[in-house]
Amino acid sequence: MNEENEFEKQFSLNQRYYLENLDFINWYWYFIIIKEVICFKPNDILEIGSGSGIIKNCLKPLVEKYIVLDINPQLNPDILGDVRICNNELNNKFNLIIITDVLEHIPFSDLEQTVQNLFLYLKNGGKVLITIPHRRSNFLFMTPTQKPHVFTVPTGFLSPGAFYRRFIKRKIWIDPHHRWEIGDGKIKKGHLDKIFQKIDFKTEKFKKLLCVDFWVLKKP
Repeated sequence: MNEENEFEKQFSLNQRYYLENLDFINWYWYFIIIKEVICFKPNDILEIGSGSGIIKNCLKPLVEKYIVLDINPQLNPDILGDVRICNNELNNKFNLIIITDVLEHIPFSDLEQTVQNLFLYLKNGGKVLITIPHRRSNFLFMTPTQKPHVFTVPTGFLSPGAFYRRFIKRKIWIDPHHRWEIGDGKIKKGHLDKIFQKIDFKTEKFKKLLCVDFWVLKKP
């Protein structure tokens, strides 16, 4: 089976696969995302790429409408579809969109159109929560007041192997299920910010989390 077929296999994985592969890092992301949503108090949520379904199960009881869009029929989404293709029936329907660890699975060349679709789906004043993997070394520490913080170092500085891959071989390892990642030697955070600004999103919040960058974007 060739590399492309191996890549496509991920879009037929069932929910049990995602549940069995949950780890501490996933729960750390969920904590940040769920807290952000609770503080915002949306009425309508669109989640794109449900994976384990944990976020949906936590938030669905708190809102009037919770819709899941996914390209994987094994996850039984409310809407079976490709995030890159605009669904005009969703325009101006949601206060909040959650799209975590999804955008890196599509070609970077499709990202601008995809972000434009998210903008269209939001009501004015609506927000989108985005996480995208950032290839770097991460350190989690707690303050004396029990608040978690992340300290990061660019990949290639903490081990001889990583140094060799980045500076000698000039090939940074990324997850084989991903088309690209921030810090992969080609894509930088600034490339994402430029696209968000072009679409007219306003960055309300940005955080470095374990293994990912996290944005809260607002539609004016």
